[in-house]
Amino acid sequence: MRRPRQQRTRGNRDSAPQGSSSSTSHQAPPRQLSQTLDINTNLGEGYGHYKMEGESDVLPYVTSANIACGAHAGDPLVMEAALEEVRYYGLSLGAHIGYPDLQGFGRREMHLSTSELRATILFQLGALSGLARTLGFEITQVRPHGFLYRQMTSDPRTAAVVAKAVSEYDRWLVLIGPAGSSLQTAGDRAGIRVAGEAWIDRAYDANGHLLPHSHSRAIIKNPNEILNQAASLIRSGTVTAIDGTRVQLDFETLHLHSGMAQARQVAEQVRNMIPHAAALTAEPFTLDGNESNELAFGVY
Repeated sequence: MRRPRQQRTRGNRDSAPQGSSSSTSHQAPPRQLSQTLDINTNLGEGYGHYKMEGESDVLPYVTSANIACGAHAGDPLVMEAALEEVRYYGLSLGAHIGYPDLQGFGRREMHLSTSELRATILFQLGALSGLARTLGFEITQVRPHGFLYRQMTSDPRTAAVVAKAVSEYDRWLVLIGPAGSSLQTAGDRAGIRVAGEAWIDRAYDANGHLLPHSHSRAIIKNPNEILNQAASLIRSGTVTAIDGTRVQLDFETLHLHSGMAQARQVAEQVRNMIPHAAALTAEPFTLDGNESNELAFGVY
């Protein structure tokens, strides 16, 4: 039987933080695409003496935080400190998994065998989960990072390995990936819930794909443009691609990057646009006998 989820320890996350100010220039009406929307951010992406500045600034305005698990960033002490922040703010806990590439911050192209990729994912989930349980709570979602995140969009094998590894570890976990990607198929086959993600400070092409970091217009640097994209996503689920095309995205969570322009102010205004923001939840799919056998993970 599934263990009950640990109750969060601080406040009601269904409303905007007390004392936050609303903005009149970027207001969005209540979201019509679904009842609720998760707001996630990344946390603990330092290592040793190296810290990622500004990570804590957006925490009062999100509903979930994904902690780096020691592959692309993070170490035991950094992870433990990040977990304390997650507990303090009453957030849902995500595992931020990536390729083992501290020097390249997980953004360099890397190709592992199926067994290597599976093992490194399970290793990262186990590391974060072990620390989290000492504080009395569990991982709720898994968000890949960097090249692994991008690779899942175009490589069905990678998407399948990631989804199956997550399912093998815990089929109650939600796998977050790029909105509109082929990851949904991999999640369905692995018997786990997949949640599409939209970015407010990244540009999209006409196919609904994020522009690569190497593109000169990949990052939206103007705070007003970031807020306009956020309002469009929250109001209608659409973004304007770089060629002017209006693109519909299927997503359940918004990503707030702590490194975006005026991150604290932008995060506060985005949270005010989503008064009923709520973290993601999941339960395993019901599978027939053949599908259950396929999920024995003897063969990928």
